[in-house]
Amino acid sequence: MTDISIWGYSMPQSWLSQDEARYLIGLPQVLPTVEWVWEEMDRVWQQFGLNNRTPLDRQPIGDFYKHPVWLMNGVFTALDPVSASHREAIARRLATSGAKLIADYGGGFGQLALAITRAVPGARVSIIEPYPSRAGIEQLQPESRIQFVSDISAESYDAIVAQDVLEHVADPIRLAGELAGGVRKGGIVIFANCFYPVIQCHLPSTFHLRHTFPIVMKALGLRYVGRVAGASHAQVFERTGHLDIGSARRAERISGMLGPLLNLAYATMSRA
Repeated sequence: MTDISIWGYSMPQSWLSQDEARYLIGLPQVLPTVEWVWEEMDRVWQQFGLNNRTPLDRQPIGDFYKHPVWLMNGVFTALDPVSASHREAIARRLATSGAKLIADYGGGFGQLALAITRAVPGARVSIIEPYPSRAGIEQLQPESRIQFVSDISAESYDAIVAQDVLEHVADPIRLAGELAGGVRKGGIVIFANCFYPVIQCHLPSTFHLRHTFPIVMKALGLRYVGRVAGASHAQVFERTGHLDIGSARRAERISGMLGPLLNLAYATMSRA
């Protein structure tokens, strides 16, 4: 069985489609910078003619998220020290929470799930990934405590993590509500968001949440616990009881008006 090695990360060629293998073989020989990865993602975004300021349901967004660029991104984040440090920080935070049944929404290549199983003895991790790759699934086959599942089960998890997810979706509050509904009372949700124009698949319609997200989540019915040490973009919330999506929608509308002003104010202060 022939292996393909990308930046020292090897996988059997049988795990890959012809398009995936061709794409991976054509990548730079040396591990690139994260900026190169972002530029490559933008190149593929533009290749599909996507526009982040118009409704995605009328565009081939599924083709973009099925493109091998995301497999490349999975390999990169598996090797990138900064990405690894964030995963380890989140896993350590989960270890202190007492959570045993954990979901990783948008878990991609499975690296966070692996970090969690190493950090949390006895934990079982469900990866909920809308666009799973065969390579990601195959590499996790030996890990009996990790499984891929198709959807969120209501109030079934001790903890759910959504890392780099909400900035990609047209309705982040709806998805946040679904994720919060997937944890039991007293359970936690960790949202690691990047509401910044780093890459074009980060939707500008979500950027108003950059500094207001905890307020909207409070309106939803989650108690803000704090940030994850070592991964400050990851915020921890506890489900304390009933979720009120209507209240969250009202807070979202206010955020839509005030959030851009807060973003501008924070940017101005950071430059001062």
